[in-house]
Amino acid sequence: MRSIAVSLVASVLLSLPLFAAPEAWQPLPAPVAAKLEGTSVSLYELKQDGTEVAHSQGDLIETTPLRIASVTKTFVAATALRLVEEGKLDLSKPMTAYVDSAYTDILREDGYDVDAITVKQLMSHTGGLTDHAQTKTFFDIIVEDPSHVWTREQALRGAVDWSDPKGAPGEKFSYSDTGYILLGHIIEKLTGQSLASSVRTLLGLDEIGMPDTYWELAEENEGAARRRAHQMLNGMDTHSWSATLDHYGGGGLVSSTRDMARFFKALFGGKVFKHPETLKLMLSKEGLPEDSPYRLGIFVKEEQGVPYYEHSGFWGTIVLYIPSSGRTLSGAVLDQAHFKTMREGLMQAVAAAP
Repeated sequence: MRSIAVSLVASVLLSLPLFAAPEAWQPLPAPVAAKLEGTSVSLYELKQDGTEVAHSQGDLIETTPLRIASVTKTFVAATALRLVEEGKLDLSKPMTAYVDSAYTDILREDGYDVDAITVKQLMSHTGGLTDHAQTKTFFDIIVEDPSHVWTREQALRGAVDWSDPKGAPGEKFSYSDTGYILLGHIIEKLTGQSLASSVRTLLGLDEIGMPDTYWELAEENEGAARRRAHQMLNGMDTHSWSATLDHYGGGGLVSSTRDMARFFKALFGGKVFKHPETLKLMLSKEGLPEDSPYRLGIFVKEEQGVPYYEHSGFWGTIVLYIPSSGRTLSGAVLDQAHFKTMREGLMQAVAAAP
């Protein structure tokens, strides 16, 4: 594996065919660089003209496959929107129009008005659903038995047993992996295929060129699986933890900083959806709570007056797009504890956008 000092952040590490000649990545601010010294980090940039620029340090490079956790949600939401384009999915309909009663009956036990929660609210985290993945019980089970095999039904049951609804449908934004588990189920029902196959086919991942990207347990990619990073959490190596803990739509994808950036560039470059109006729908705040930072599968944020779109993942991954410059930035750390510092460096790059 390649390893370089933080002081050499500006070194060009990658030149790929079909893209413009690479330019140097701008060095991180000195205080941030100092904090990252000795850590494993991969930062990646895709410029509007196609130039690809990478910085790697420690045991990560731009093609290292990692569990990207919630960054998967952008892929899942985009897949659902492709079904909208095909006339198979209506975002305004209640989720009960698509979700099996076995799942909605579980939610009814906790007082959820499942007939009032729309598909759009599942996608925008405004349906009032709790997040089973943010409960103490969920993590206690994982730490006690990292090999525990989770099912979609067990996750929903956990949402009911370990927490309560977060509000009325449409009332407010409340982040929920549970909602995306239901969205993944809807996609599978409408396509008659696995969620992994639906995402790959409907989004054209192979055409985009994402060789490090695959859905664990559902797709074979021996080369990438063999290279998958040993991601750390609170001193624990999570590499062998069951992928089912984050498999059904809230997460599930393995990817690299290069591949994540390529997908976001394709998404915002009009290469994923069939109609430009679909991307506008994905980014629209219409019908959402006024103060919601989330749209359909993606956050809308601002750094020092520069707007950008972003999604990050629990294990320490992030990808973002800056519309003013057409730049796509992604990053990953091997140890989740270093995510905040790595993100600070990316925010400096966002703020410097023209």
